[in-house]
Amino acid sequence: MTRILLLIAYCIPFSFMATYGDATFGSMWMYGIMVLAFAALCLIALKTNNIAIIIIGNILSAVSSYVFMLNSGIGPMGEYFKPLTSYETVVLVSVIAFACQMIAVKVYKSRSSAKEKRQEL
Repeated sequence: MTRILLLIAYCIPFSFMATYGDATFGSMWMYGIMVLAFAALCLIALKTNNIAIIIIGNILSAVSSYVFMLNSGIGPMGEYFKPLTSYETVVLVSVIAFACQMIAVKVYKSRSSAKEKRQEL
């Protein structure tokens, strides 16, 4: 059940919402919400030992963000997101979010293995 809920939560187009909020309101506060949401989802997935969900969820989030961007009607907006277009910005933000979560997984695993070694002693 936890896996299904995590996947549903990851399907929210966080990158699109952040980029759209930036383009529409000229504010970057949606990027902060995106970071907090991804951090919370990643932490829950790590605590419940659902690391594969992080990978699958990020792919779903990136795809949903891109689809929402294509259907939003705001266009490429190359002049606002220089040197990228809004579409490229959504992809870049998704890739950066995924990379940060993979770093968190690596840190979590290394800390878990260090904790297990200390308990063996």
